[in-house]
Parts: sequence; structure tokens; C-alpha cells
Amino acid sequence: MEVIIRALTPADIPAYRDLRLESLRLHPDCFGASYEEQRQQPTMYFERNIANQSPQHTMLGAFEGEQLVGLCGVSELENRTVLLTQMYVKSRCQGSGVGMALINAARHTAAEKHQACVLQLDVYPHNLAAKHRYEKAGFQVTGETADELIMTLRLP
Repeated sequence: MEVIIRALTPADIPAYRDLRLESLRLHPDCFGASYEEQRQQPTMYFERNIANQSPQHTMLGAFEGEQLVGLCGVSELENRTVLLTQMYVKSRCQGSGVGMALINAARHTAAEKHQACVLQLDVYPHNLAAKHRYEKAGFQVTGETADELIMTLRLP
């Protein structure tokens, strides 16, 4: 499967919305947002960032031809740390390297565009498949909250 990874543009907002809502509907236990609440929002948080081409937030998309098949958000925090968020790959594309390609693009975006030294993410402890994939990509558990593990990756 050949995919192209690129930052989403305002023209991609309808495809982003469809895929984001799909992720929330199919995997409600993997995300902090609710499908019903997000579906009712006239404009979701990252839709605004994509529309404004925010310098602090980048939503990366994996495209198979013209179809958006994966997402990965990159948002600046503080202390040269960037948060990886909204990671999702359509089920038919899982296991084909799309997720790792998105993580690698997020690494590059964090280092080059955001001048980050650390890429961070939160994952639910019960989401063992995601935790394993992040560990395979080099992330390590560096902390935890009441309901999430904090994983980080040092950038070169």
C-alpha cells in the first residue's frame, strides 16, 4: 500500500471530520472525546486549526490516492515538547505501515517545524495494542495520570 503523508489543508476538512468521527464512533474507549459531542459541534477543535493553518498545531493525514486513511495531530506544548494526538488509521489499513509512517512524519514535523526535543503522547493503559506500537516506535512510559500513561520520545 502506497500512502502519502502530508499536513492537512482547509480543503481536507470534510475528510478530516469524517475520519475523526469514525475513530470516535468505532473506538470510543481509545479517545478522550465523545462521538456524540463531537458530531454535534459545528466546528471541531482541529478543524479550526486546519482552517487557520495554525503554526502551533499540525494535523497530518495519510492518503491512499485521494482517500484519507489515517490521522495524527501534532500540537506544541511548552519546554520544546510536542503532543502527538488523535492518532488513527482505518482498520483496513492497519498493519500496513501507515501508523508508523504517520509517527515518523510526526517526529519530523515536531523537530523541524516546532523545534521540539520531545514528542509526547497519552494512551489508556487498557489500549495495549497502541501502547505496544508506540514502544516499537521508540516511545517509553515516563509517567501516568489517574487514567492514562504518558509516553515520550526524545528527538535528535
